[in-house]
Amino acid sequence: MIAHVSRLWCSSAAALKRLLNLLAGLMLLLMMLITTVDVVGRYLFNKPMVGGSELIEIMLAASIFLILPTITWRQEHVSVDLVEPWLPRWLRVTRDRLYHLFMTAACAYMAMTVWKLAERADRYNSVSEYLAIPSAYAMYLIGISLCLTALTFLVMTLLGDPEAQNRAVTNPAQEAPAL
Repeated sequence: MIAHVSRLWCSSAAALKRLLNLLAGLMLLLMMLITTVDVVGRYLFNKPMVGGSELIEIMLAASIFLILPTITWRQEHVSVDLVEPWLPRWLRVTRDRLYHLFMTAACAYMAMTVWKLAERADRYNSVSEYLAIPSAYAMYLIGISLCLTALTFLVMTLLGDPEAQNRAVTNPAQEAPAL
């Protein structure tokens, strides 16, 4: 049953992962282009791009939070394993499940908090300084990304180590990378 749910999650989440990675990569590409235009305009024509730094700030936040569910699923967070070799396997599994459960609650709480802030910013028509971009849009994106990260942690709590699940898949067609 768990293997079936894991395969279902992996196959359905693969498309979402590709979309999030594509959007994050697009944000990075746009940040590079804006920086190039801004620097060329500033030093060659003595006319910097108006609102360039503002766009870069928004896209930086977007790219970080768009990639967060993928980083979570792949367990690519920064970690220090000082006592890992000495812990028995059952204790590591228990620790990981408790950690994932705690992070589910933490990310869900942060998502709700950011969503409330986005609603407040939307109510007050809060906009950015130069380009008048509604700040609620970026906050909603961050809230959705945190919600997806919480969902990813919840799945990891229920299913266990995603690497072990990926090793259990025997059909190469089912080995699509997932969140």
